[in-house]
Amino acid sequence: MKKLAAIAAAAALFLPATAQAEEMSPAAVQAAVRYSLPHLLSGVRASCGPKLSANGYLATQGDALLARFSQGSEAAWPAAKTALMQLGAKEEKGMGAMLGQMPDSALKPFVDATISTMVATKLKPENCGDVERGLELLAPLPPENIAGLVGFVIEMAERDDKKKDAKGG
Repeated sequence: MKKLAAIAAAAALFLPATAQAEEMSPAAVQAAVRYSLPHLLSGVRASCGPKLSANGYLATQGDALLARFSQGSEAAWPAAKTALMQLGAKEEKGMGAMLGQMPDSALKPFVDATISTMVATKLKPENCGDVERGLELLAPLPPENIAGLVGFVIEMAERDDKKKDAKGG
C-alpha cells in the first residue's frame, strides 16, 4: 500500500520513485499513476491551496484539471488494484491478503484517501510553487500521456539505478 501511494506521490512531485516501483511492470506503474491522478491532485490542492496565489493556476484551473484527471481514471482501477495487491503482498505480511479480501467498494475509498493524505502530508510547502508550475506544464497532455510519461521516467531511472548498482556505485 505504501509503495503504491509512494509511486503516486512521486508522480505528483515529479520525482522518480525507483525504489517503490521495483518489480512493477511499466504498464502497472502507468495504471497506478493513471488511477491516482485525481487523488494526487486533491492532495496537492489540500496541501498547497492555501499557500498559492488566489490568481494562480491551481486556484483558477484546478477544478477543470481535477475533472479531466477524474474522467477515465476508473478504467485504470483493475490494473492499479493488481499492482496494489502485488505490492501489499511484498510489503507487509498479511496486508496483501487483507486488501485482497476487501470489496472494491471499501478498498477504493481506502486507497484514494491514502494517496491524497500521503501527498498532502509529504509535500513540503516550499515545493508548492514548483508543483503548481509542473501541473500547469503537464495540463495540456491527456491524463494517459501524463501517466505514461511518469511510468517512462520511473523505468529510465530504474534502468540507471541498475547500471549504477552493477558498477558498484
